[in-house]
Amino acid sequence: MRRSTTFRIRTLHRRFGWAVALAVGLVAIVVPPTMLGVYDQRQIALIAVYTLIVSGLNLSFGYAGELALGQVAMFAAGAYVSAILANHGSKDLLLGLVAATLAAGVIGLVSGVPGMRLSHWSLALTSFFLVLLVPKVVSLFADQTGGLLGISSTTGPTLFGRPLGFTGLLTVVLVVTVGWLAIARNLVLSRFGDELRVLRESPLLASSLGLSTFRVRTSAYLLGSLPAGAAGCLVAYLNGFISPDSFTLELAIVLLAASVVGGSASIYGAPIGSALLVLGPLQTSAFTQFSVLIYGLFLLVIGVVFSGGISGLITLVARRLDGRLPVVADAVDDSAFAEHAIPGELLGVRGLTKSFGGVRALDGVTLEASPGRITALLGANGAGKTTLLNAVSGFVRTDEGDIVLGERRIDGEPPHAIARAGVRRTFQTPLIPHSMTALETVMSGRLGQRGGRGLSAVLRLPSFRRSRRADLDAARGALAFAGMADVADVDAQSLPLGTRRLLEVVRAVAGEPRLILLDEPAAGLDDDGRAELARLIRRARDAGGTVILVEHNVDFVLGLADHVHVMALGSVIASGPPQVIREHPEVINSYLGRRGRPESRTEARAEVADR
Repeated sequence: MRRSTTFRIRTLHRRFGWAVALAVGLVAIVVPPTMLGVYDQRQIALIAVYTLIVSGLNLSFGYAGELALGQVAMFAAGAYVSAILANHGSKDLLLGLVAATLAAGVIGLVSGVPGMRLSHWSLALTSFFLVLLVPKVVSLFADQTGGLLGISSTTGPTLFGRPLGFTGLLTVVLVVTVGWLAIARNLVLSRFGDELRVLRESPLLASSLGLSTFRVRTSAYLLGSLPAGAAGCLVAYLNGFISPDSFTLELAIVLLAASVVGGSASIYGAPIGSALLVLGPLQTSAFTQFSVLIYGLFLLVIGVVFSGGISGLITLVARRLDGRLPVVADAVDDSAFAEHAIPGELLGVRGLTKSFGGVRALDGVTLEASPGRITALLGANGAGKTTLLNAVSGFVRTDEGDIVLGERRIDGEPPHAIARAGVRRTFQTPLIPHSMTALETVMSGRLGQRGGRGLSAVLRLPSFRRSRRADLDAARGALAFAGMADVADVDAQSLPLGTRRLLEVVRAVAGEPRLILLDEPAAGLDDDGRAELARLIRRARDAGGTVILVEHNVDFVLGLADHVHVMALGSVIASGPPQVIREHPEVINSYLGRRGRPESRTEARAEVADR
């Protein structure tokens, strides 16, 4: 099979992108101080400063999907802390960078935590008002900040006691910027980057894979604030003077526009957008007066025409050029991964009740699901099947009852903790993140595993490489187990519905599940799709998995399940093997029909009414 263009580019980026970026970074560090004039050097320095801010914004906005404008406030914090230190006799640039970065981090943490706990728009509003508070805070501490009139910051920084001069300062600016971009690249191309992409697709999906959405969102926002603080320190020394007029809401809009224009979901979008910002509209005398209009138009045009920004356009061109090159397909060897053990555990549900207002969705439900068996839930809309699945996976808090997986009681725990305990699930509508190959989608099923993050990912330590290799092997093994190794390098979103539903099951299998919850996996599939899905579910069962299946297609369920529970109005009205359920009088009267034959209309029942 021909390897997909998207995968080839991403593979080259992972393997050799660091070398290209390092070469470009070294050129950027060496050339400006030696071959450019003072004016051009200053322009390069400003591009680097804005690159720091925009790249931090990209982490929270572009990758995690969180709209936040607070980088301007962190930028101001870094600038004022550095200026105050300089005016008190501390001119060491390294100390200023550390202090500015810490100050920005504190502000990011204090402002981000409340917003993250509420909603996406809460963070946007919190950061918006944070920018408006900058002049008020500066005026409140006018003795140190100079108030609205501003404060001079010495233009003679030192490094380890030696004066830098402008050329030395420019070199430090470029080193800091290139260093941060290297850190950001390594973070994005790690489990943390995959967490951000999954979170951007769906917080529900992120929780079901074992991720604390609050932790991931807060980490992205906090990390994005750090380079903004460093940029504030650098610009304070570059300009020699700062005032509240330099940190306005207009600047926040400008930075957002630079992010979108350059490409908010790209490491290299930040320098591209920043270069356009510095070399474009900022050169016009009318920019200050019409900045909002200019960048509003930029946002509109680029957002509509090129959703990935200029960096996305470059990637698109590269894909088309790459697609014209002859490619020899890699041989796919499934033999090493043909066997796949699933460590299923016994699930016990006892006396589970849940009421929504005056409606009792679950009324004393008691059942068990054993390893190596497919346990199915049947019932009409409103019977409580999906509510039961949501209760087991932690998305619904029950009023009474116990849920025990193996020897661990999991009722009352948050969804991400239950997922880390080994509960994996699929959804009625497949949740597949954009811009991920099938292999990467399956790898995301292991995001709840430990390792491969933080300093290990930044420095590419052996522990990172071990966890990365383990993820790749597990994902390839799960795809081979499902007979889907040939689609590993294909863009997952481009796959047919049936294949995407299978991919969700494979993602669950890759996460070493103790329990697999399948919520209407056959919805919308034709006969061939249902047959392929049935084969995969049986393989998961035979590998030792504990499988719970919720499905409206009665023929599909009775031909697949080992044990069936029929629900009505929140209660279990019948339990037993398929042949017993098919002849059960109460089931026939309430669900199957008088002749005991399944009704075709059950196949198209809506998912929402079952909640």
